[in-house]
Amino acid sequence: MPDPVEHTDVGAYALGLLEDADRRAFEEHLAGCPACAAELRRLTGAADALRALRDDPGADQRPSGQDRPQSTASGPRGPE
Repeated sequence: MPDPVEHTDVGAYALGLLEDADRRAFEEHLAGCPACAAELRRLTGAADALRALRDDPGADQRPSGQDRPQSTASGPRGPE
């Protein structure tokens, strides 16, 4: 028997990470929990975007050095 459903399972459910028994238990919980249903609606877009990145074979092949933030370790810059 699965552990009691936690409200924190929403993110794992949105990402498809729950095991079958946990997923079924969460779906039962979701049917009667407006807070979890609302949270799931908020997370759906982000979960879809993360899945798209995961499934895109070229997503992790950026040119070296590009898209990296510049370090500001030396402190704030003055006017240029």
